[in-house]
Amino acid sequence: MKTFKCPICGGSFELFEEGANIYLYQCLDCPLASSVAYTEKGALENAEELISKFPPIMRLNQGDNVLIWLSDDIYTVLGTDLEAGKIHLQDVYGDADSYYPTNIKKWPWEFEQKGGDE
Repeated sequence: MKTFKCPICGGSFELFEEGANIYLYQCLDCPLASSVAYTEKGALENAEELISKFPPIMRLNQGDNVLIWLSDDIYTVLGTDLEAGKIHLQDVYGDADSYYPTNIKKWPWEFEQKGGDE
């Protein structure tokens, strides 16, 4: 099963069953929740749609991997500064620097997923 992080607080965004055949994804740490659906698959689609509406910088989590323009190296997200609009990344050599979202060539969700449910 896919696991999501809340784009607002970073908490776990998990599947809940509310009564008979009513499903939704909700953050365990804040009130953000997806629309309800009558199947788990529908709830998953609603959660993906909700999360996709947030700007990419808000969907990043510490430890995610990205590619930046003009480099073929994978960079790891150390954190984000939403007020400054910067992403703090570390390259494969251990060097850290800050980048703007426009410097990102490939976001974590654009990498080919291997294994797991999709």
